[in-house]
Amino acid sequence: MNNCHPVSSPTLWLAAGMGLVLGLVCLQLGADDGVGRWLVSAFQENGFPELDILPKSSPMPLIALVISSFGIVLGIGGTLGAGRRMMLLVSALVVFAMACPVLALWGIFWNPFALLISVLWAGVLAMVHANHQDKLEAVRIANEQKVVPMNPPVSPS
Repeated sequence: MNNCHPVSSPTLWLAAGMGLVLGLVCLQLGADDGVGRWLVSAFQENGFPELDILPKSSPMPLIALVISSFGIVLGIGGTLGAGRRMMLLVSALVVFAMACPVLALWGIFWNPFALLISVLWAGVLAMVHANHQDKLEAVRIANEQKVVPMNPPVSPS
């Protein structure tokens, strides 16, 4: 079991920050424009309603990046077991990816590319940190379980 709380670890905050920076760079450089055009054309070919595309000046992608990057890092940091952490990361990625077609059914287009890249990067970094913490905890527990034999007291006579 982890002794330190996930919020107190600077490495987890750094992981969330790096994921956030990567997502912001993707947004600012327009790395998601090609994926966005492809998604819009795919949705319109398959009978979705006319889509209202969020403008570049909308704060919603930034809010989603901040909340999801820090949320996935804190979630992974507080989860025990590598398998559970991996399942949490994959589940978060699926939920964020499926938000795009659900919103498209309502006529709103939201491009999840930058968010997925951000969450993936932050989640992988958090998993690396959490697995390292698990190994340190296992070593600490193994050292505590070593028993030093005590000699019985010897009488002075």
